[in-house]
Amino acid sequence: MTYKYITQATIDSGGKNIKSPEEFQEARIYNMEAVKNYNKRHKVHAVFNVWIIVQYVLLFWKFTIVLLGMTSTSSAGLTNWRIALGAIGLISYLGLVTYFVFIRGCRDKFILGLVSMPVALVSLVFLTFPLGNFTAALYYSHVENELSKELGYPSFPRLNVTTFNTDADNLSELTYDSIREKINRDHPHDGTFL
Repeated sequence: MTYKYITQATIDSGGKNIKSPEEFQEARIYNMEAVKNYNKRHKVHAVFNVWIIVQYVLLFWKFTIVLLGMTSTSSAGLTNWRIALGAIGLISYLGLVTYFVFIRGCRDKFILGLVSMPVALVSLVFLTFPLGNFTAALYYSHVENELSKELGYPSFPRLNVTTFNTDADNLSELTYDSIREKINRDHPHDGTFL
């Protein structure tokens, strides 16, 4: 949405002194949009991080099942080789994804897809993780690009609305004439501006 009275500088200052009903309506709309955009951005961050943590849980669960199943049914040589390969894949995946997602904050779809590939060494079932990470990063980037065009990005702070020099008892009674009367009463002048 485009705003007539509210700019990024107004948002950075944290407040707006309302002088007309139109300004109040615009500030009200901005505050509602800011809350909506903040919540949307927060949900996308939360869903992305939960998706990564769910992968960790599923991976440990599957690795434990594979480890227990292989030690009871296979020969020792084949078991050691497959367990070692799975452990390398598990450690590589955990290290790379943790580094890129949680330490560097990377949300690039191609990087997340590539660093998730070692998970296939644990089990071929987990080839869905790179595809899932690619899709999650794609959605994350889409939402971030959409929200970056909105006023107040990235934190979307709410605007503190004030009504200094007005006659109104509350914002619903605010009119341009009440503001003018209050200014003339509090700061009498001959009608000329400095």
